[in-house]
Amino acid sequence: MGRGERGIRAVIAVFLAAFALNTLDNPWCAIPAGVCSGFLMIGAVTGWCPTDLFTRAPAATEPNLLGYPEARQPQLLP
Repeated sequence: MGRGERGIRAVIAVFLAAFALNTLDNPWCAIPAGVCSGFLMIGAVTGWCPTDLFTRAPAATEPNLLGYPEARQPQLLP
């Protein structure tokens, strides 16, 4: 994640936090906006994205019957 994307996330997080503070009389709206603002700010500061929790690790593939590596496998160059 580059500096530009982090800056955009920080700006959006500030506006979303302001929206959450403005709607404190409606907790069903303010609480999710505050949580999303927190996640965006964490992503802006650390570069971590909450959607990384849902990504799966690539499964290791076994070589085919002829022993040739397949395109799915990482290739190591000597």
